[in-house]
Amino acid sequence: MRRTVLPSLRGWLQSTALLSVIAGYVLLLLVNAALGDLQRKQQHLKLAASLLQQASTGALDAGPLGSLGLEARVLADGELQSPTLQPGPSGQQWLLSRSSLQLPNNERRLLELRQDVTASLQQQQFSQMLLVAAAGASILFTSLLLRPVLKRGLVLPLNDLDQELQALEADTLGEHLLDPSRQPQELRAIAEAFNNLQQRLAAAWQRERSFVDGVAHELRTPITVISGHSQRLQRQVLSDPARDSVNSITGEARRMGQLLTSLRELARCDAGRLQLQPALLDADEQLLLAYEQACAQAGERLQLPLPSAQRLPLFSADATRLQQSLQLLISNALSFSTGSVRLLAEVIGDQLVLHVQDSGPGIPEAERALVFQRFQRGSTAAGQRGPGIGLALVDELTRAMNGEVVIAEAPGGGADLQLRFKVAAAAP
Repeated sequence: MRRTVLPSLRGWLQSTALLSVIAGYVLLLLVNAALGDLQRKQQHLKLAASLLQQASTGALDAGPLGSLGLEARVLADGELQSPTLQPGPSGQQWLLSRSSLQLPNNERRLLELRQDVTASLQQQQFSQMLLVAAAGASILFTSLLLRPVLKRGLVLPLNDLDQELQALEADTLGEHLLDPSRQPQELRAIAEAFNNLQQRLAAAWQRERSFVDGVAHELRTPITVISGHSQRLQRQVLSDPARDSVNSITGEARRMGQLLTSLRELARCDAGRLQLQPALLDADEQLLLAYEQACAQAGERLQLPLPSAQRLPLFSADATRLQQSLQLLISNALSFSTGSVRLLAEVIGDQLVLHVQDSGPGIPEAERALVFQRFQRGSTAAGQRGPGIGLALVDELTRAMNGEVVIAEAPGGGADLQLRFKVAAAAP
């Protein structure tokens, strides 16, 4: 279905107002012309009636009529004619009529009356030109006046309303309601409706946040208990089937704990309660810490090249959140790749880039925006377990640290997940 593009409300109002002014003056010109024509014909008919009365008594004298711009004569035959405008030989305009005349001897004749209305038509044309000039000046004045009026009465209130709406955050819903009394009368209903919607959303958001916090709190203890008992059983001598079951329980408890942590962190990001402690960090040291933490899980698959002789510049980030993001990227790379996973850092322009590269199927370019959405997974993740919130959490944490996550293609194939931060200072 083709989407209809609506015009600008301000432009629509200006166009409508100007067209209304133009239509009003056109109508005025037509009415003025019609009234002038009607007045001339009525005056002509009155003159004809007066002459008919004189001619019926036989006292018609056409001599003095010439000084009045009139010509009258009696015709023996012909047809009656209402007042009609006709051009004269010298460019004059004549109003011609023929009326029935009864002579004193009861004979029927026609009285033809011709009236010179050139001066009247010229006066009417002059009046119309004055109306056209007045219409032009009025249209110009209306156009100039409409701009500040619409700006003050429509554009500025809408801009103020837009700024107030843009300033709203998820964690401040319901705290900064719009003041309908400060809005124009036409926008007060919108402000009141938005306040009602904002209060409902604030209540729903509070219920959702309380639910997530409550679930995270209630599940933390049983997951910890399950994990502790499973680790204790792993240290005992068990049969092979029992050990496989204990290992499965331990792995699932760890996965549930990681999922719970991710959901809690996402809830904190949404609520604006994420606590950050930014500091100047060294990229090589951070990659080494991430390598050491993930080495037990990854084994020889995780590779960390030796740092270059030239020391990389420092960047600003929260060390704990950065390690959390790197661990999520490493775990994601290990899950979707059977080959090696490489960690490296480099400087690109004014950015410090941390790479987590795998040798898996990669992420198609058309799906790279999709995988950052919560509970969304790409087509290459088919058959793999996971809730689909790891990359969403990495994106939230990185943006909270004023960085960005970029998905690229690794050299030789695979995905290259990049954490990019502004260079804070050159290394000493």
